Amino acid sequence: MRSDIKGNISSFIITLLILFVLEIFSTALFPLFGLSSIKIPFNILIVLFLGFKINSPYLAFMILFTQYFHSFFSVEGWEMGTVAGILICLLISYLKDLLHFSSAIFTIIVTQIFQVVWFLIISGLYYLKFDGFEYIIEKFWRFIPESIIISILSPFFFSLLDKIWNVGEGGMLGDEA
Repeated sequence: MRSDIKGNISSFIITLLILFVLEIFSTALFPLFGLSSIKIPFNILIVLFLGFKINSPYLAFMILFTQYFHSFFSVEGWEMGTVAGILICLLISYLKDLLHFSSAIFTIIVTQIFQVVWFLIISGLYYLKFDGFEYIIEKFWRFIPESIIISILSPFFFSLLDKIWNVGEGGMLGDEA
């Protein structure tokens, strides 16, 4: 496995800067347009991209830093997102050979499926924490439009991150040449 730590760090910092801008957009500008209840979870897209395209021994730390950075803009805990992100990336690693992003529609569908899995993991953790379904049901109704928006944005977002991380079309960073 090729491991270019210097390239990974610079790409990851750029990715976090993009997350910073998108989080500001989502938390500050959406309420100006009357969309205060919708907060687009761009952190999930970044974690999914890392799981799909980056093959690094530091993947868990990248997920941790992404979720911690997201927690500056959210009341949701970074620890639950980190656990969900690592579990999702483990699932992706088992299914990686079956997943090829050959079209925008397939990217949208796969992103939506993994967001549902993410929601189920987070819901299970919230159930353990609160011992009730009230918050989960409320969160579910917000999850539907947010996940659809994220899924529709995923082909564009993944192609942008492909360029930042220098990942070839359909390839993975960290695979042997």
